[in-house]
Amino acid sequence: MKSQRTLRTALFVLLAISTVLFTGAALAQDMPPLPGELIVGDLSAPRAIAFDDEGNLLVAVAGSGGEVTMTMASPEGESEMSIGMTGKIISVAPDGTVTDVIGAMPSYAAPMETMGVYRAIPHGDSLWVLYSGGGPATTGAFWQDSIVELDPATLAVKHIINMNPIETELDPDGNGYDSNVADIAWTADGALLIVDAGSNALFSWTAEGGIEVVAAWPSNDVPTSVEVADNGDIYVGFLGAGIAPGAGKVERWSNGELAETFGGLTAVTDVLVDGETVYAVEMFLFGEQGPGPGDVLMLSADGNTVVAGGLIAPFGLAKGPDGSIYVSFGTVAFAPGMTGGVVKLAPAM
Repeated sequence: MKSQRTLRTALFVLLAISTVLFTGAALAQDMPPLPGELIVGDLSAPRAIAFDDEGNLLVAVAGSGGEVTMTMASPEGESEMSIGMTGKIISVAPDGTVTDVIGAMPSYAAPMETMGVYRAIPHGDSLWVLYSGGGPATTGAFWQDSIVELDPATLAVKHIINMNPIETELDPDGNGYDSNVADIAWTADGALLIVDAGSNALFSWTAEGGIEVVAAWPSNDVPTSVEVADNGDIYVGFLGAGIAPGAGKVERWSNGELAETFGGLTAVTDVLVDGETVYAVEMFLFGEQGPGPGDVLMLSADGNTVVAGGLIAPFGLAKGPDGSIYVSFGTVAFAPGMTGGVVKLAPAM
């Protein structure tokens, strides 16, 4: 099994190290100040964010588990997991009103990380929902490493792309079964690009033609995010093998070939392409005392620029209709009871 290479297990390893450093820091006053305006807070494991055509901010919230408990086995040993229906997708209107788009989604909370709803991305006349991970009861089912296309008005299901049988059949990195769907994006011709952190692969899917492998990374680079630029170039972000300092990166692919690599990064969880500007999230950084707060970077061949630092476990990026950059934080709890939210970054000076 290659599950030690998935994003969710990498997060577990990170948190096992980090909890010692952050013990006692659960209170808000002990956390670094936010580098901007808090848009929504008190969220349990917020993941990716996106804006719809009406300017509403959609946030995928993995949740806090629930009242059912079970013992889970993993390469790191046994741990208790709480299971419940606390995952959700919320919408934050321009006036700040928060509503549930979809509530009561399965949430699987291990001691240091929660698995569940991962991304909610509006595209055309559909809402695309990614659900990553889950317990054994959901293996191969709707909620296990799947991409679901929904009608946003009725929530009727249009398509379900379950990555588990695809990984079982294709095994693109050649390292055995593991699936951990991470992100999607669209090419100009309407094909859906899919990165799977467990498969270490980039896929292309159409309803008519099905799925095919675009690229694979057998060295366990753990792709976590994908974006398509206006000129058709594809950007892929990577957590990095072993979540080691400097092992993360962002690759730019052009006309099917690797054209550029922004290396030396750490734990990249999301990428945003805004015209000719490329942003990336580093979920944490290593200091003298070990892993600590992460940041948002603007990438350049001439060197990277920190747009916002001091974020506790940042995860997802989005550009708002006001032109500002938004980022989710607190995606994993460095201390018991810690929650997260979304912040609008202060304009660069």
